[in-house]
Amino acid sequence: MKKAVLLGWDGVPPTLVFEELIDRMPNLRKLLQSSTYGPLRSTNPPITVPAWMSMMTGCDPGQLGIYGFRHRTPGDYKEIWIPDSTQILAPKIWDMTGEAGGKVIVIGVPPTYPPSEVNGLLVSGFLTPDIDSPYTYPERLAKTIKQLVGEYKLDVFYRTEDKDTLGAELLEMTEKRHEIAKHFMQNEEWNLFVMMEVGPDRLHHGFWRYYDTTHSRYIVSEKYRSLFIQYYEMLDRHLGELMEILPDECLFILASDHGAKEREGAFCINQWLREHGLLTLRTEPTSPTSFEDLDVDWKHTKAWAWGGYYARIFINLEGYEREGCISPDEYESFRDMLAEMLREITGPNGEKWANIVHKPEDIYQECNGEYPDLMLYLDDLHWRASGGMGYDSLYFYESDNGPDDAIHDWNGIYVIHGPNHTHSRRDNQNILDIAPTILKHLGLKVPSYMKGKTIRS
Repeated sequence: MKKAVLLGWDGVPPTLVFEELIDRMPNLRKLLQSSTYGPLRSTNPPITVPAWMSMMTGCDPGQLGIYGFRHRTPGDYKEIWIPDSTQILAPKIWDMTGEAGGKVIVIGVPPTYPPSEVNGLLVSGFLTPDIDSPYTYPERLAKTIKQLVGEYKLDVFYRTEDKDTLGAELLEMTEKRHEIAKHFMQNEEWNLFVMMEVGPDRLHHGFWRYYDTTHSRYIVSEKYRSLFIQYYEMLDRHLGELMEILPDECLFILASDHGAKEREGAFCINQWLREHGLLTLRTEPTSPTSFEDLDVDWKHTKAWAWGGYYARIFINLEGYEREGCISPDEYESFRDMLAEMLREITGPNGEKWANIVHKPEDIYQECNGEYPDLMLYLDDLHWRASGGMGYDSLYFYESDNGPDDAIHDWNGIYVIHGPNHTHSRRDNQNILDIAPTILKHLGLKVPSYMKGKTIRS
């Protein structure tokens, strides 16, 4: 079997690395001279979970039944569950490689906790509770990692005002992950090597307003702007070191799961529903309160929403929800009416927003799991949705979870460099194209359920 490497940089947008920072990233610049590269369209929604699993399985969120970081428990208004590896039923590219006899190394991809058995090595991703939990396969691998880098970092806490600590921890985490990656690449047997670094995403959330001079809340700080650039210089250095030890005839792909851009603020979607008579409370909150802590009068509530990078709108359907009040006969007309109302939401000064509203069945051929009735992207993702209530206004500018400078965007990046690849070509691709491209290179069959196409290198 041939060899393939997939290196993931979480949340990296094309303009940032292909244009703005390219002169600071000599290894990436050199790689682009003999690669096919460009924007990589993310999943709908463009969220880390499910985007990485869509890349690794060739299945869209509807097929996976994964629509974000959290999901409704069927039949319950507020109980949630967080996806882990046991909820990903579709085979990953490393599963298919292992079943064909190939050896695999997998590092940092979410959600891979709890670690499943693979034909090789696996280090689970940032959704792992902590390193005291079994986070590797085989379990003894954790001891090797400790010997190599000491205390391994799965993630950092990025919604903080302590930027000095965040910056130091980001650099430390990324250095350690690449150290173990280089060690395993050189000292272990493998046909497929997959690594995902979450650091760029955390950097953007913590430092974007110090880097982006067009940010509406830009802060002048040479210290933190330099740290932002330093982080990408470090990524580029590690990219060069990995390329140096790459075996001959190896396919190399660099990819990100989604992009990033300025986050304008948050919009209180449940307060908006209440103002329009669609959500009723028994008790009014006297201060900002999360949706889970609200006293909702479900019998008189027609719709409610979850916040996040997009708003998931749920309709209180009679016969499906415990206290449903929208009859099946009026469901579609009510959903159409609500969708039109959501499209007309405007900004804090009445400015028109580029709102996007989807019915899941219109964007997925297959809808599995507990999917929302409507999906709302506020002003083409520039504004987050907040599910909380009790705010003075429908609009506020910090995150309801703490400081947050950036939001996800539709396009990530990809770079594909194949054996004997000597030319440069820029083209747009889709996140679902990565899995079939790798499988084809390895000489494995591409399953018919995969909707992506093979990228021509």
